[in-house]
Amino acid sequence: MEINLSFMQSVFLISLELSEETASLLTLDSMFEEVEGWDSTGHMRIIMEIEERLDIEFEIDEVVGVDTIEKLIVMTKNKL
Repeated sequence: MEINLSFMQSVFLISLELSEETASLLTLDSMFEEVEGWDSTGHMRIIMEIEERLDIEFEIDEVVGVDTIEKLIVMTKNKL
């Protein structure tokens, strides 16, 4: 599975219950708290969705400070 913007848009669509239109507007530079629902609780839902889809687990220190979609992609690729 390719870990890219499209993958993350689908993760955000499900985990934050975004509309398809809103999810399609996300970019690599989209930032924590600038995206509807991407707050601390939403962050954990995003992480859990990634973990479930890819059958991986992140440590807490890996997810702290990950505040853009690009950083989510890099973090996920580093775990695979």
